Amino acid sequence: MKNVCCAAAIAVVLSGCVSAPTKSLDAGSTLQGKRVVVSEYAKPDFSAMTPGKAAFGLFGAMAMISAGNELVKSESIEDPAIEISQHLANDMAAKRSATVLPASHQIATDDNPATLVKMYPGADVILDVKTINWMYNYYPSNWGKYHVNYAARVRLIDGKTGALVAQQLCKIDPTDPNDPPTNDALRADHAALLKQFLHKAANSCVSDVEQQALRV
Repeated sequence: MKNVCCAAAIAVVLSGCVSAPTKSLDAGSTLQGKRVVVSEYAKPDFSAMTPGKAAFGLFGAMAMISAGNELVKSESIEDPAIEISQHLANDMAAKRSATVLPASHQIATDDNPATLVKMYPGADVILDVKTINWMYNYYPSNWGKYHVNYAARVRLIDGKTGALVAQQLCKIDPTDPNDPPTNDALRADHAALLKQFLHKAANSCVSDVEQQALRV
């Protein structure tokens, strides 16, 4: 029981506390001909949550993040925010005739709109996609089975004023609860299955954002 309680507490800590109510693009707004730039962030911490590490509370949480970051590095796992950004930008160009500016590869120092406006000048709109949480963790009722959690915040920000134009928070578990994978399965073959789930999460986020917030 103690391990289960610790696991639940750590999951809450690692999930991040972000409030991002959905804001849809105003009916009168248009992306037609707008110059769009995509923000970039440093790769966030990934947590690999296992029962053994969960038993050690916050020390265990640090160990989970260390193990997760090592997995991401060794298996070259990309931040899904990159895929989400590229997909959304391409759709904005194809479906709304927006002009996507060349990537500057400037890494944002923080996600304050005022900071982003200064870092990415010359755009009408900043497409800001940030991974809030990505991890895999075990089922408290079945320690041998795992699921993947992914959360990202997607914003359109006015490139001149920093005003919020549209926003959506994605929270996705791309695994099948009726057939959850094992830890070994997620990590096998250079984490191929984990990459597949993260790709699925990115596609689900794109679909949600386009339907609910961007109306693309």
